[in-house]
Formats: sequence, structure tokens, C-alpha cells
Amino acid sequence: MKNTFAFSVIIIATIISPFASAADVSSTPFVDGSELPIIATTIPEKNNPPVTSPAPQVSDVPVVKAINNLRAGVILHQSDLMVENGDPGILSQYVGKEMKRAVYAGKAISQSDVGPATIIERNAIVSLEFVRGPLVIMTEGRALDAGAMGEGVRVMNLSSKIILTAVVTGPNQARTR
Repeated sequence: MKNTFAFSVIIIATIISPFASAADVSSTPFVDGSELPIIATTIPEKNNPPVTSPAPQVSDVPVVKAINNLRAGVILHQSDLMVENGDPGILSQYVGKEMKRAVYAGKAISQSDVGPATIIERNAIVSLEFVRGPLVIMTEGRALDAGAMGEGVRVMNLSSKIILTAVVTGPNQARTR
């Protein structure tokens, strides 16, 4: 009987405090000679996690930041940007590209915030060119998407109202096959 009681106490103690380690367990002898394990542990609080302060980060990675507020759609110039912690030559990766989202002055700009400059705006009238071998057909269409050089855009042929996918070849020019 005494072994069953001690075994149940160990199970209950383990359920109550699963954070206990072997160093936290001691035993207390009963009058009849059996021992009851006593677990001394602290249970971490869920609502009050321990407070730690992050270690200061020293970085040699160049960070490109906006000097002025930049709206989406703006073409970047060198005067719009500054570099912290690095070579100013990194600006060449950003100059001439278009902002895809707004960035406030002093905030970092990542490569995902910029993209190639849009040369066909949505709803613009474009010169649509169909090329198949020596055959070339030119007509006008309406761009249903905005696009940069080499990107695919949907264009509606204004004569037939058929929607085609075309590749941007220049300002307000697209080619389909």
C-alpha cells in the first residue's frame, strides 16, 4: 500500500510541475520508512515573461534610406536616397527604379520596395504589334495592366474587343505572337 501511495504522489507531482528537474527532487522519509518525493520548482508565468534587453547590433550591411517622403510610382533619383554603414555605390541598384509602395523620410528601402520603371500605364492606348514570321499586323489597343519593359500585360484590341497578352517593347508599345 505504501508503494502505491508514493507512486501516485510522484505522478501527481509530475503533472503539477512538469518543469522540475532531477536536481529539484528531494525525498522526505515517512514514519513507516517509505519516502515521499518533494519537488521544489518555479513555474514560469505565462502573462509575465522574463524581461530581456536585446544586444546592440553592430552591422556592416549598407542600408539605403529615403531622404524625402517617396510615393508609390515615383522614379528614384540619387538625390532621394542616402546610404548608412556602407558603400554609396549601392545606390546604383535603386536609381532609375520605380517605388512600388510609399516610404517615409528616414525609413529603410528594400529591394522589394522598388521595381523596374512602368512604361505602359493602365488604360493607356498602346500600339499593338502582332508578328508571325514575315507577317506584321499593327493596331491600337487599350492596356488593361501597367507594365515595365519586357513584362507581359493584358491588352484589349480596340477593333475586335479581344483581350490579348502582349510583351512591353517600349513606351506605349507592345508585341504579341
